[in-house]
Amino acid sequence: MVMSSKAGPRAEGTDGSDWKHREKVAHQYVVSVKYKKAMQRTLVYHGMLGVSLLVSALVSGINTLYTWQVLWLAAFPSCAIGFRGITKNKTSFMSIYKVCLLAFSMPACIFGILASLGFVGHYEFYKISGLSKPSHYFMPASNFVIYFLGGTTFLSHFFSLVCISKLTTAWNVTNRTRKNKGE
Repeated sequence: MVMSSKAGPRAEGTDGSDWKHREKVAHQYVVSVKYKKAMQRTLVYHGMLGVSLLVSALVSGINTLYTWQVLWLAAFPSCAIGFRGITKNKTSFMSIYKVCLLAFSMPACIFGILASLGFVGHYEFYKISGLSKPSHYFMPASNFVIYFLGGTTFLSHFFSLVCISKLTTAWNVTNRTRKNKGE
């Protein structure tokens, strides 16, 4: 028995171009792949900012941070939960990450931008925590840096929320299909 190859004989009645009707991927799997890649990018961005803020806070002292920076830093560990959620396709982890974004990250970004623009005051963390007053604060010399980082971080978190919504919808369709088939 001889197997056909690319150069070998084809099945009778076909030229090999009729494969499109056979290879259809379900929509929820296409959506899942697309938004998982996007989530990875936003999680990496969130992680890089979190690591840089954490390192700079450790070097210059945690009492040099403003309250909104500490609040945003509190949400940084949720990146691990988000990564776990997209690697295991778990909606429960994605829901936890979503709550962390909505409760900590997004309000911190909004408050940081508003404080940098002068609409609200900066609240010093050392007063709330009882630490000593710092000789300087951890803020860049130019507010443009804060506007850029705050704006891009806010948009990244907003895009993460959109991705979470799309992923959980796609994963719930897959789970409902499995339950209906009795797997």
